[in-house]
Amino acid sequence: MKNYTILIKSLLSIVLCWGFASAISAQCIKGNCFRGHGTYEWENGDFYEGMWKAGKPDGNGTFYFENGDNYVGRFAEGLKNGQGKYTWKNGNTYDGSWAKDKMNGRGEYYWAKEGAKFNGQFQEGQITNIEIGVPVESPTEFPK
Repeated sequence: MKNYTILIKSLLSIVLCWGFASAISAQCIKGNCFRGHGTYEWENGDFYEGMWKAGKPDGNGTFYFENGDNYVGRFAEGLKNGQGKYTWKNGNTYDGSWAKDKMNGRGEYYWAKEGAKFNGQFQEGQITNIEIGVPVESPTEFPK
């Protein structure tokens, strides 16, 4: 019975130490990260600063990813939702509508390396159509 008690105490100590280590490495570092405004840092280095509701990003905020990317805009239930701008570390950007963490609706995607832009509709993170317009200064008749 004495060995059993020692074993239980040892296991309990290990579980508590692991729990404290997890709590220390991922935590609310400023404000209220349940309901209100706060800053939370995850154990992988990501962090979010902005509005919270029920312990999830909800409202306006900025999410900084450990890999160098960032997102500034609206969140709903922890997901990018509404208007926002995502910037990849390579300089590419998407500025527009989001739904359930994906580019969805009207937006502008910019490829930094090429200096090219696409302005149009996105659905489920993909371009849905390519809009081609005729410039106003185009001639009505083309040379023969």
